[in-house]
Amino acid sequence: MIPHAQYRRPLMLVSGVWLVNAALLLAFVLVPSLHFELPAAVHTNLHTLFETVSIIVSMLVFSAGWFTFSREGRSNVALLCTIFFGVAILDFVHLLSYDGMPAFFIPAKDGKSISFFLAARLLVAGALLAIAFQPWNRRIGNRERHWLLGLSLAFALGVSAYGLVEPAIMTWFFVPGSGLTSTKIAVEYLVIALNLAAAAGFYMRMREPQPYPLVPLFAAAGLMALSELCFTLYATFHDQYSIVGHVIKVEAYLFVFRAIFIEFLEGPYRQLESARADLVESEEKYRLLFENSPDAYLMANADGSFHTANPAASAMFGIARQDLWRIGRNDMTSDPRLAGFLEERSRTCFARGELTLRRGDGSTFLAELSSSTYTDSRGRQMSSTFIRDITAKRETEEEVLRLNATLEQRVRDRTAELQAANEDLERFSHVMAHDLRSPLVAIEGFAGLLRRGGVSMDDKQKHYLDRIQAGVARMAEMIDALLELADVSRTPLKTQTLDLSAIADKVLSACRQRDPQRKVKAVVENSLLGQGDARLIATVMANLIGNAWKHTARNPEAEIVVGMEPSTQGRVVYFVKDNGSGMKSGAVETAPDESGTPQGPTESPRAGVVLASVRRIIGRHGGMVWAEPVPGQGVVFRFTLEPAPV
Repeated sequence: MIPHAQYRRPLMLVSGVWLVNAALLLAFVLVPSLHFELPAAVHTNLHTLFETVSIIVSMLVFSAGWFTFSREGRSNVALLCTIFFGVAILDFVHLLSYDGMPAFFIPAKDGKSISFFLAARLLVAGALLAIAFQPWNRRIGNRERHWLLGLSLAFALGVSAYGLVEPAIMTWFFVPGSGLTSTKIAVEYLVIALNLAAAAGFYMRMREPQPYPLVPLFAAAGLMALSELCFTLYATFHDQYSIVGHVIKVEAYLFVFRAIFIEFLEGPYRQLESARADLVESEEKYRLLFENSPDAYLMANADGSFHTANPAASAMFGIARQDLWRIGRNDMTSDPRLAGFLEERSRTCFARGELTLRRGDGSTFLAELSSSTYTDSRGRQMSSTFIRDITAKRETEEEVLRLNATLEQRVRDRTAELQAANEDLERFSHVMAHDLRSPLVAIEGFAGLLRRGGVSMDDKQKHYLDRIQAGVARMAEMIDALLELADVSRTPLKTQTLDLSAIADKVLSACRQRDPQRKVKAVVENSLLGQGDARLIATVMANLIGNAWKHTARNPEAEIVVGMEPSTQGRVVYFVKDNGSGMKSGAVETAPDESGTPQGPTESPRAGVVLASVRRIIGRHGGMVWAEPVPGQGVVFRFTLEPAPV
């Protein structure tokens, strides 16, 4: 398992401490020449020093944890500190019962002191194991904490009393001349197993950040296991294993003390320093906002005198900041709305409104104010006000209102102008049509006289005369088409449900009446329904079917089909298809361009205007028109309309 990144560096440091101690112990095991045994008096003094340090550290852990609990209230803190109070008692009794110390109730013997030592180690190992595997944030009350303290005291005092009055206990763990008993070694291995299990628990919790000092507790459990291993190896109380074991035990106690004192007592101070740094950063952000705000900011006392002003306020009022602080709100406005503004702020602690304010040079401007009241740390009533000059904004709004007020009249005037222009255009169209028809009638008349006058003409002259009469006829058709196109553009729409099948049949009947000698196969699908203006859609069908009728004139097996295709995007697609000559190659693939002229030449001079008229009508209905010429098979015109309601 890989621990979380925040634990890796401290874990390497404590692992280094453990490895140094393990290497020292391994050197003693592998190199017999390193073995030594201290004189009894020297060893007793060293043992007294080590145990005294252990007792002091245990009491520091107790006092620090007991104080920390009042702030944290965590069960693990209470368990650790109360256990170490019992450990301190047992280590103290162990110290007084050690060989070489004065008699304590009964003569000091090695076996007696070992029992107190093992009881203390079991307490520490059990506490670390419990902390490693139970939730850290579980909280208990003062009553439960005192119960834990009572149980720890009862255990420590009970073991101490029993060890002092029971002579047989001296031989349970150590036999003079034989050394450590199997019971003592078994208990030591039990303590080692408990400590290793605790270390494993702490290490597994390092996968995620935890709210308590994992690494020092992990180090303490690992060192305690190594210390107990030393106490399974010594042959006499004065040899190197006993010394190394006590040194490592003190190191483990110091790591526990670090976990309690450094992490728990210094933690609040580190949090305080972090909060102070955050406060400094926040104040800097506020200062920058205060200094660089485009809006004026004023802080005033209860009497209305200004306490603080930013540079924008000085620029807005044209008064130096030191002078702003010497004046009050009554010097800046005489607006009668001020009393209502202050009354609302007094009632709700906040007010927003508009006031006319006065600059230092006596000029006035309209401002929008947002103001609130509060009580500062000294108990003074203060107000905080933001001011924005809205003179330009209000002028813009008034200009918009003024323009809107005249918009309706301007629309009426423009509409009248457009209507007059359309009427002029309509009169011009009819005048032009009349003026263009007059010379055409004259030309047609004279051509007719020439043909009926009996004057002999050769074939070439007759051909020229035919060309003149054909040109006159085409010109007349174009004039009619242009008038029709103008009429389409101005006719209002009267939308209704239409039977396009009936309209198509009517157009085809008219075509047959004009050319009774022609044989054209006409197919009109039934129930072609759609929505549109009846007169305009009839014009569309007349133009498209008439165009198809003309273009099939040279085909002895002429065919015209009017039908409907599946709808697209909510509209119905109608088509008029013929097998005539259609449009010449490349003539048209889409509807006419915006100018109303066709995109290629056609066989009929009227066709371009016809298509423009169709496109204009369908466009007014919100539809589309397009053409698809089929080489050798004529052309298909398609257009869309709204479907008839079901």
